[in-house]
Amino acid sequence: MKSFVQYGAGNIGRGFLGPLFSAAGYHVSFIDVNQTLVAALNQRRSYPLEIVSDQKTSVTLVENVSGIDGTDTDAVAHAIAKASVMATAVGVNVIPHIAKTLAQGLSVRWQKGNVAPLNIIICENMLNADQYLRKLLFSYLSPAEAEVFDQRVGLVEASIGRMVPVMTEEMKQKDALCIRVEPYAFLPVDKAAFRGEIPAVPGLSPYSPFAFYLQRKLFLHNMGHALTAYLGHLLNQTYIWQAINTPVVKLLVQRAMLESARALSRRFSVPLEEILPHIDDLLLRFANKALGDTIDRVGRDTKRKLSPDDRFAGAIKLAEEVGVSPIYLSAGLACGLLFTGQNDEGSAYVKTMLAEHGAAYVLAHHCDISPESNTMDMALSAYGLLSKGGTPEELLALCETLLREQLAGSPVI
Repeated sequence: MKSFVQYGAGNIGRGFLGPLFSAAGYHVSFIDVNQTLVAALNQRRSYPLEIVSDQKTSVTLVENVSGIDGTDTDAVAHAIAKASVMATAVGVNVIPHIAKTLAQGLSVRWQKGNVAPLNIIICENMLNADQYLRKLLFSYLSPAEAEVFDQRVGLVEASIGRMVPVMTEEMKQKDALCIRVEPYAFLPVDKAAFRGEIPAVPGLSPYSPFAFYLQRKLFLHNMGHALTAYLGHLLNQTYIWQAINTPVVKLLVQRAMLESARALSRRFSVPLEEILPHIDDLLLRFANKALGDTIDRVGRDTKRKLSPDDRFAGAIKLAEEVGVSPIYLSAGLACGLLFTGQNDEGSAYVKTMLAEHGAAYVLAHHCDISPESNTMDMALSAYGLLSKGGTPEELLALCETLLREQLAGSPVI
């Protein structure tokens, strides 16, 4: 049986990648440091996957699975040495901590004479994740290993679209292995990055050039999802479905997504009408009440999410480069400054910087927004309004005023 090694047995690992490759006939080995989870996988060799929507719920059993203790570097390296294909879904902050073991696995693989190509699908919310991981791996590989790396290893970026909420403690107590997901189950991957044959896995969707799909995921899906959370936070709501079903929230999110869509269309010469259905689909998926996704989960870690190349500042940069005015994206950035997550070091970091230096400093030094730009002025106007207790309705009115002023300078005929 073909072997698929999944680094990370969390939401995306067990909720998306494991089911895809298990259904395609692979044995799935999950690497994780959660020894309780690993033991349960080894004992049961399967786990339930709940596919939920407001229309129906179904349960499928993910079979032919096992677990590997992530602290047992020898076991991990030998699994990598024998893998047919593998993936990571550990979180951007964890990637540096697994790079050494990954490199050891490659070394063992080649020492044992296994020179078959190994494709590593990188399922992390990060632009240029392939280059980032490559640099980390090369710091541990020998010169001889580095020389053959590009012939034998494919670092394949992926666009992770399936939404998988954090399981509640109540759900975990009922079944620690059960995972709940939405019906969407397509994984776009970078076709050009594969070495050797591309695995024939239903749902695995190779595309080239892939930059459009990565940026579409980050600047439409991730940005829109986070903005829904930030606006819901302002309204003291708990769930994403509550927020997106609030008309003013949906309108603000949709308009920010439209700015990103126009920018993506111009940058990649993709017709706008091919992007708009994706926005419609996302807005409906955000409203999936059965998924139970929380505002805290989606909004947390603003230190990363408001950083220069991430979902807001990155989308703003793209918009500015192609001549799209980022009015609603700038408002979204301001909303993010006001978010506070539960036990969330990322948002605490941003809040501390705000308290010590003010919004203009954070926007310039953390988000990399030019102090002299219109974007800075728009974001500061939105932040000033919201920090004084302004409502989403008032934020919408402010954005429409800014849009009206811009249109007055270049009338629409």
